[in-house]
Amino acid sequence: LCGDNHLIKSYQNGHFLAAISDGMGKGYKAFEDSKRVLDALDSLCYCATSVNTNIEILNLLYILQGYTERYSTIDAIDINRSTMNASIYKLGASSSYIFHEDNTYTKIENNSLPLGIEEDVLRKEIELKYNDLILLSSDGIFENIVNENGLLELIKTIKDELPQKIAYEVLQYTINSKVKVKDDMSIVILKVEQIT
Repeated sequence: LCGDNHLIKSYQNGHFLAAISDGMGKGYKAFEDSKRVLDALDSLCYCATSVNTNIEILNLLYILQGYTERYSTIDAIDINRSTMNASIYKLGASSSYIFHEDNTYTKIENNSLPLGIEEDVLRKEIELKYNDLILLSSDGIFENIVNENGLLELIKTIKDELPQKIAYEVLQYTINSKVKVKDDMSIVILKVEQIT
């Protein structure tokens, strides 16, 4: 078992949520910590509150539990399917990328600490467009490889492939690249498609 977990789910209020949590450390305890975070977030999302409020509640609960040496990150995107507006939330998470149809990309960098350390939650609003490709990952991928630009160029050349194929190619590139340290690797890839 690795320390990463993910959540991908549609809710009845028209929102779609994708999230990765990376438990600090390795093995079962890290896995258990990140799973607990995403299970709690999923449960909160069934309430009549916004994802923003739910993440703030979860962060506050972890702050109130007091000092612990076991922390988890949150990297989440909440997509409103009716407006195609999205909110990206980061607590100690790796950078996220949105690749656009014109071969440009938007990088959302993290500047906050993991869940339960500080009250501020990084939130960025974005408007999604047709054919956007969204990449969320644990720090074992983008933050860990020595040649990040090489990986970004690879993604640009394969961004029109199926998400499963892109995920496979990104993981293969990372596995075969020089990395800073050995770490768990998880990636969630979402593609915005037009409904006809």
